[in-house]
Amino acid sequence: MAPGNVPYLLVLLLCTIGLDASSKEDRKYLVNSRLEVNVKSLLAEVCGTNSSLLSIGVKSLSNEYSDRTVENLCGNATTEVLLWIPVGNFGNLAEVGSSSRYLGKGAGDEDFADYCSYDVTTKSCTTDSGTVDGSILLLAEKFPERYELRDLVFKKWKNTTHLGSPILAYATLKNREQGYKYVDQDISYLADTRIEYVLPSSVSHGIPLSVYRGKTETYKLVAGETYYSRSFKTINAIRYMSPYTTINITVIGSEGRDYREFRAKLVTVYTDEEGYGWSKSLSSIEAAVIETKLTETHVEYAPPVNLYDTKLPVLTPMLPSINEDNSIVDKGLPPAKGIVAKPENIHIHITELDIGQAYPGFRNFAIAAAILVFSVLGIAIIDIIRRVVANRRAKRLHLGKYSRT
Repeated sequence: MAPGNVPYLLVLLLCTIGLDASSKEDRKYLVNSRLEVNVKSLLAEVCGTNSSLLSIGVKSLSNEYSDRTVENLCGNATTEVLLWIPVGNFGNLAEVGSSSRYLGKGAGDEDFADYCSYDVTTKSCTTDSGTVDGSILLLAEKFPERYELRDLVFKKWKNTTHLGSPILAYATLKNREQGYKYVDQDISYLADTRIEYVLPSSVSHGIPLSVYRGKTETYKLVAGETYYSRSFKTINAIRYMSPYTTINITVIGSEGRDYREFRAKLVTVYTDEEGYGWSKSLSSIEAAVIETKLTETHVEYAPPVNLYDTKLPVLTPMLPSINEDNSIVDKGLPPAKGIVAKPENIHIHITELDIGQAYPGFRNFAIAAAILVFSVLGIAIIDIIRRVVANRRAKRLHLGKYSRT
């Protein structure tokens, strides 16, 4: 094994071990967990104004979301999955948790069990009437791992707004040859696309979102964030140009924003672990998509400019001049004329009688007419020859009008 590959293999091995450990940790949390079926009843009991449970925490099962208080849970939209998990599944909450107290209840008769405050230091769960004995269950939130949008059905109407005309690229066409008449060039430019899905408030922001068209995943983005994409595109610029001229060209686009509503099925995936009825949920939603992109591109041409002045600089002869003291002073040559670029309007020079270029369809028409005329003439000549031969044969054999009977 090459020595340079050792660090790479170590990093790969550590990553694999880390992912496997994380997966085992998730499975450990969910052992013997129980789903809270009546969430509204739970919130009605713990969210009272005089409740002593508002300041304690609710355990989060996601690394992306920290533990929050019962008061925050009552005041904000909650997830669909609230689980009661044995306190032993979390290990030492004093080190793992971010709160000193969590909402819990006894694992006995769940229908009549009182909610208690679990202290991570003393590992006891207390109520107003005393300490709860036996096994303790803690309330935990299971946030979605990802969303899937499927079976999108768009409405017929679409609201389009024109945003502007950005400049995408610059280029120059140059005709350096006497024989060239048309000059073309492929111009590359960047086309940006921005897509934003406006989803219901029940969809949590910051969670991966996959958009499917049939069974194909077309977009993979994050809920609540704008999806950006950039691609290279090419447009062809062609122009009639006089010899030794140049034209500056500009690629200009038209940017528009489309707003379109749709109906779809939202699949909320809470976990890929099998054996849990709450691992996935399916709901029908109405949402919208905002797409900003280039709707059209075109090329604009500046007036043509000569590459250089075709007239050569005129050199005056070297003439001495006599001053007042009768001394000869050599003035030398005047400064040579520099290269001057001058603009000219777009024009077409036809320097020779080129009917094929002036009338592109005339040549084809002339060829077809010639073929038709010569075909008719040939048929007529053949018919005349056929008649002469037939008459001579009839005369020799005394047939027809040449018969003697």
